[in-house]
Amino acid sequence: MNLRLIFILFSLFFYSSFAQTSEPPKPLECIELLFGGLKIGCLSNGVGPFSSTDRVSAITKRLSVLSDDQTFDTDRMYVLNHENNSEILAGDIVIASLRDSDLETNDDRSRATLAQAWLERMRESISRDRKLKSPKELTWAIAYTILATIGLLISLKVFSSFFPKVKTYVDEKLGNRIQAINLKGKEILSTERISSALHLLVKSTRIILTLVLLYIYVPLIFSFYPYTANWAPKLYGYIINPITTIFQIVVSYIPNLFFVLMIGIAARYTIKLVKVFFMEIEQGTIRFDGFFKDWAQPTFKLVRILIIVSAFIMAFPYLPGSKSPAFQGVSVFIGVLLSLGSSSAVANVVAGVVITYMRPFKIGDRVKISETMGDVVEKTLLVTRIRTIKNVDISIPNSMVLGSHIVNYSTIATTEGLILNTTVTIGYNAPWRKVHEALKNAAKRTELIDQKKEPFIFQTALNDFFVSYELNAYTNEANKMASIYSALHQNIQDSFNESGIEIMSPHYTSLRDGNEVTIPSDLRPKDYQAPQFQVLNRGSKDNTSSNI
Repeated sequence: MNLRLIFILFSLFFYSSFAQTSEPPKPLECIELLFGGLKIGCLSNGVGPFSSTDRVSAITKRLSVLSDDQTFDTDRMYVLNHENNSEILAGDIVIASLRDSDLETNDDRSRATLAQAWLERMRESISRDRKLKSPKELTWAIAYTILATIGLLISLKVFSSFFPKVKTYVDEKLGNRIQAINLKGKEILSTERISSALHLLVKSTRIILTLVLLYIYVPLIFSFYPYTANWAPKLYGYIINPITTIFQIVVSYIPNLFFVLMIGIAARYTIKLVKVFFMEIEQGTIRFDGFFKDWAQPTFKLVRILIIVSAFIMAFPYLPGSKSPAFQGVSVFIGVLLSLGSSSAVANVVAGVVITYMRPFKIGDRVKISETMGDVVEKTLLVTRIRTIKNVDISIPNSMVLGSHIVNYSTIATTEGLILNTTVTIGYNAPWRKVHEALKNAAKRTELIDQKKEPFIFQTALNDFFVSYELNAYTNEANKMASIYSALHQNIQDSFNESGIEIMSPHYTSLRDGNEVTIPSDLRPKDYQAPQFQVLNRGSKDNTSSNI
């Protein structure tokens, strides 16, 4: 079976089993009962077909009816305890019925005590509601609304005059003092960008403060009126509750933060110690049999990755949200994506590691990988970059490098020398000893050919019309093969011309009667004359020939 498919199935199984066992069932939401701006209690369980929300809504409506009835005396409200429930009544009307399941888990009171506490708060809430609905309170609410509106308008007016002055101050006063931020001689932030950032900061501050004022103003107006008084805490809670929750999370995370910091510090200094160790190996101070100096940097990078991964594994349980199902689900999802989409990348990374320890080449070597020939300019875990003699950079994936044959011309060029070879074909009319001498003279004239080592000749073939001569010469400059070959071929031409040996196809020579040789005129003998055409008389019995 495909390994990636096995990994995906294992990941999904692990996640599903973990998600089922790691998280306890969430408690039911407790619905608050509010009336007259006072919290009476909360209900988290339904009764029969009625949910906790339905129960809270029904109790609120009954309290509202009693509050609107100015003749009703709250002293007529009482608690009647039964075996299974406790009822809060107003005369013969049941306002609320509490059961044992309505007791909160952290509440040590009995059901009867809880019902009595609800009764007292209901009486108080009705009194407060009646007071809020009185004409006097409505008058004060309107007055407070007018004052709050005037305060909002004054604040907005102050903003409209204050922030333009701040912008002008930034342009006139700070504009001449702002200097560009440079890092190692390179400009990171210009004065124009810094000024634009300050303008954006001023504008953003004005917008944020305006939104804050409006956010305070709207719930404040709602709090002045009895029918909307309950909305104010909810509106404030939309912002305050998240901020409070985040603050509590940050405070509670501080102990774990020390663990993460200690793990990070330990990993950092461990990496520094390992780096010093491998630098000593690279410089030759520390030596191990079978471990080459050019392995030091790649091995250090691999060890550094292992240290960072190990530190992350140790710090992971202390990260915020690491135990949440959402975080775990995202982790599994990322793992699945990596397993599906990074097979070629992983193959290249593995090939890059293998190539590093194979040591088939190093930076600067002249190599031929498959059909690509050039100098190695970069080695990474993913690709190897080759620069050809035409200054063309070619990136070859490491998996392709590992699967191709690699020819390294530079491996022993500096020690034993690289042998360059070229072949010329000369007719049988030229003495072979003279050809050997001319080839060797050409090699000795060529720059960058090692003069300490004698070039040698191989006669590789005796063909029908010519002999194949292979010249072999040593050089220590493998990266300059192209220019050496070019100079060597030029010197072969000169050497053969000086020796009176014509480099010409014997096929052409046999058909060129009457044409001059290709040797330059200044190198020909002084008495040289072009040969005459030879005409063979086929009609005569003796096949005589004559020159024209």
